[in-house]
Amino acid sequence: MMFSGLTGFSFLGPVPSVYYHNQKFKATAEAHGLRIEKHAKYGWTVTTLAPEAEAWIRETLGEDKINASRLPVEGTSKGGSKKSINRSIKYVCPCCGTIIRATREVNVICGDCREAFERE
Repeated sequence: MMFSGLTGFSFLGPVPSVYYHNQKFKATAEAHGLRIEKHAKYGWTVTTLAPEAEAWIRETLGEDKINASRLPVEGTSKGGSKKSINRSIKYVCPCCGTIIRATREVNVICGDCREAFERE
């Protein structure tokens, strides 16, 4: 059986991000057709497909069915969402210049100056 995307998986369940991949992970991944190298900080995480596994995939699926890339596939998008809209309202104390933000209309008095904040 072939596995892809093994990062974060230990074959016994999910690996919490605070743990490093160990020799057992390396041995199991290699038994499933992957080549694993050690990363200085994260342990056995540098993963590539072994030549034998690549040959098996090409034989089984055929060249036209393989699409392994970090580039976005046509019709998909990768990355975060569009920039979020700031919906907060800025208020400034006319006396000391202290700034506060609120998500709705508020009536606030500056504790230092005893002046009402003004909407900007």
